[in-house]
Amino acid sequence: MKSKTIASALLALTILGSTVACSSKPESASPDAGASGKQSALAPVTLKGMLFGDQPKDMQAVLGEFEKRTKDTLNTTINIQWNPIGDHKQKVKLMMAAGEDVDFVFDADFLNLKELVPEGAYAQLDKYFNNDAYPGLKQAFPPEYVEANKRYDGHLYTIPFTQYYYDLPVIYIRKDLREKYGFQPINSYDELQKFYDKVLENEKGITPLALRGGSGFQEIWQGENKDLPTVRQVQVAGIPFMVHLSDDMKKVVDIVEQGDPASEWAKLPAPYNAMKTAFPQYDKWAEWSKYLEKDVISQKDSGAYFMSGKAASYYGTLYSFAKDRQKLQDTIPGADLEFFVLRTKARKMKPHAISTNYRANNSIAIPASSKNIERTMKFFDWLFSSRDNHDLFEYGVPGKHWEPVGENQIKYLDESKNYNFPGYEFTWNPSMIRLSSDLDETARKYFEYSAKADTYYTAPLGNFAFDSSSFKAEFANISSKTDPFIQLLKAGQIKDWETQVTKLKGELVTLGMDKLRGELKKQIQTYLDNGGK
Repeated sequence: MKSKTIASALLALTILGSTVACSSKPESASPDAGASGKQSALAPVTLKGMLFGDQPKDMQAVLGEFEKRTKDTLNTTINIQWNPIGDHKQKVKLMMAAGEDVDFVFDADFLNLKELVPEGAYAQLDKYFNNDAYPGLKQAFPPEYVEANKRYDGHLYTIPFTQYYYDLPVIYIRKDLREKYGFQPINSYDELQKFYDKVLENEKGITPLALRGGSGFQEIWQGENKDLPTVRQVQVAGIPFMVHLSDDMKKVVDIVEQGDPASEWAKLPAPYNAMKTAFPQYDKWAEWSKYLEKDVISQKDSGAYFMSGKAASYYGTLYSFAKDRQKLQDTIPGADLEFFVLRTKARKMKPHAISTNYRANNSIAIPASSKNIERTMKFFDWLFSSRDNHDLFEYGVPGKHWEPVGENQIKYLDESKNYNFPGYEFTWNPSMIRLSSDLDETARKYFEYSAKADTYYTAPLGNFAFDSSSFKAEFANISSKTDPFIQLLKAGQIKDWETQVTKLKGELVTLGMDKLRGELKKQIQTYLDNGGK
């Protein structure tokens, strides 16, 4: 019932957001407002942050507009360091270890969040949400959503960003190349593979599929296995464990780890009763590695590689379709873009197709060492206090980079190519979504599908989060081994993966993996005993 409540709350925001957030009301009063309700200027401050990717060319124009709008109120300057995608994780980790002066950083579970939160590196942010003193945050982040994004200890350490509960992963395809070889729109992996074979055969100098080396295939070929409620996958330090639950979902029967002997896997129901059939995507990744760049591990910007005309497709998410299509058409005359949705049920727009824990994948964290925590949260309160404020950072300067179409659509102007801002790192919110007025009907239907509450469901153990706070040394030592291995595996560079996984398991045991495994079983059982909370 809890998950349905969260879904309904966020869906209501998505649908009604234009009513709430589009109103042209003045900036909300804050604790610094006088008796008249009008804010007085605060002392000047510069907030330093770290995001990843390339700084948009017109970033300074947006920051200048922000400073002009808020000179007499926030009186804040924003200084953002943009890290290369492949370096951001390590740079944040080193920065936090050194205690450098920074006020906000992009972090997520797939980066350092699971490690740094237990270490006390980030400030608790509970008090800033559902608080009338921060009306922008209260409006944009309902209590159910805040609750869903709290960590294992019941506290919130991030500003969680999402538009939909799941940004559909897709393969973006050069439509013009697909048509050149007489293929119909691609609707299956088999059709996609035939297209890749044709590109490999005929398009010398063009890579069939562009991937970022640090991420690899990601969700390609994932999610096609049989979904059994009693067998759930949980990751610890990068290694997936298969957790076998009793039929009544109240007891942990077995936990099987990659690299365990065949006798352990045989205890699980099919298709999870063998490591080979439990992870069929690994063989597919190795097989499909022939469609990648030879030095894929070194590729840090697969999108730019694709846009340069060197690839026939690349991995992405639905969010960027309109801008990516426009960018491709501007870059390569006659080129066009379309997409293939990776997961079968989602591709067919089936209800209850996507499992979610209603947590955001992306977020901003505030270092506990920051001297400007209150001022940083005032800035984000301002950002979400009106659609005008939000849209300035997400889309750029109105009239220069974009113009509104109706209440919740957008027309990108010619100069929008100079402001390609990663909203998922800073601005995403379900109440402030604008869809491109140029979207084709197929893309629009998938966005509408992503906004429906009944598209989602919470799988057993969907809200479980492993608490590694008492195992920092083991967790760090194991991660140092698993991170490079998983990178190679996801990039299809490990052919004999069963042998290599088994070898890795032996190394991890010496680093304390059995200890973590026992703790995992204990924590999952406690989670079940508490009714899955």
